[in-house]
Amino acid sequence: MKKAFLSLLLVPFLLAGCSKSSKASSTEQYIQVNVVELTLMEDDTYQIETNIIKKGTIVFYSSANESIATVSDEGLITAIKAGETTITIRGGKDSYNIFLTVNPFQAHDSLQIVMEKESYTLAVSDEYVLPLQVKKGNEVINDASLDFTIEKPSIISINGLTVTALNAGTTKCVVTASYQEEVVSKGFSITVY
Repeated sequence: MKKAFLSLLLVPFLLAGCSKSSKASSTEQYIQVNVVELTLMEDDTYQIETNIIKKGTIVFYSSANESIATVSDEGLITAIKAGETTITIRGGKDSYNIFLTVNPFQAHDSLQIVMEKESYTLAVSDEYVLPLQVKKGNEVINDASLDFTIEKPSIISINGLTVTALNAGTTKCVVTASYQEEVVSKGFSITVY
């Protein structure tokens, strides 16, 4: 009788121990994102920094409204037009939202280089026209002088805005635009496979 009574007393403790361990595994954290709100201007980009806590977790990014902002598979947000949207980051059982406000581009006097992305991938022998514009405020400057510096000229060549992929590898590039005594530069990279 004493053994049965002692066993009955231990059952709640054993059950409590089991429920705690199952709770602990259900609250396991897979990823962490430190930004919850973000404000960008049209044409701005922002790289989300996602901290992967559980090794091997695959992270997915999505935009609730891609006409306002897009997000790449690597977490680079590109602001398209003024408005509000939500960027969702999912990894394992975790899900985070970034509430994004995109403000209209405000015209200013300084020269700038606008590119679709900061990295491009080509196959050997491909030719690709860089989606590059030089702007002063909202105005596109078509007669700006462009000069390209290529870290590894054995990988690509650039003529005008056309990139020709020569050999496999990755190279960093810098484009410098000059217009009416203003000079501005922007870096990007190209990978050839």
